[in-house]
Amino acid sequence: ARSFKLMVQVSDQLAKSPGWDQQVFNEWLMRPSHGGHQSAYAHLRVLDIDKWLNSKIFFRSRRSRYLPGATSTAPTPILVHFNYHPDKHKRMLCIMDRYFYGKLDACDNFPGGSEPNT
Repeated sequence: ARSFKLMVQVSDQLAKSPGWDQQVFNEWLMRPSHGGHQSAYAHLRVLDIDKWLNSKIFFRSRRSRYLPGATSTAPTPILVHFNYHPDKHKRMLCIMDRYFYGKLDACDNFPGGSEPNT
């Protein structure tokens, strides 16, 4: 019920004004009860960013822990969320090749940022 209430609050906000869904979600999750507003009382969980990571962490900010694949020191991620790179599909395929099919070097040739030489 708490998560549903939070999603209703986020949905209502996005219906009233444009916004980035992840930002609006975080704002409503963190918003305490005050005045006429009652919080959804949803719980915030902080997860290990080396196991629940996004594409920016994998390919850029912690790149040396994951790449090159054959000498990686990072743990195998549980989930990789792609929200940073314009070539998401190609990067998703390399992640699948690496972790599902054992091709450890599948992602090594991608640049750190979104453009070559980054």
